[in-house]
Amino acid sequence: MDTEALRRLHYAAAIACGVFAALVVHIVLTVFGVGLDSVLRTAGNPQQFVSALAWWAIGGAGFVGGWGTGAYLIAAAREREFVYRLAQRFLIGVVFAAATAGGVMSKSGNLGGTVDVIAGLTALGLGLICAFCGARLAYLNAEQV
Repeated sequence: MDTEALRRLHYAAAIACGVFAALVVHIVLTVFGVGLDSVLRTAGNPQQFVSALAWWAIGGAGFVGGWGTGAYLIAAAREREFVYRLAQRFLIGVVFAAATAGGVMSKSGNLGGTVDVIAGLTALGLGLICAFCGARLAYLNAEQV
């Protein structure tokens, strides 16, 4: 496969995994009642603080997910066995956590309104931007080494 095409494929995979990690954090925070939607449901300072924490957690998860997946793909391409195995197990754990969180969230009956759609799309956009930044950082660091 062409090197440039492989690099673009790695970028896309890293960004997708970062967005996936951000959505997992959004789901988990929503299940615990401290998600982005808390400020939209009721006005007040405590809800704004909780919503701000959710913004940072979702953005951080997207960034770390994008960076971690990028580093994983770089290590796999360079055939570094230890990092490859460690990251593989971590990614399996993230997928398991996402499936569990999604299952728990589907059991609750208070989701699906306009507020939840706005919060979900916001988490998706925030995760996308932060995952791109994380993946870009991983590849910039790899080019310097």
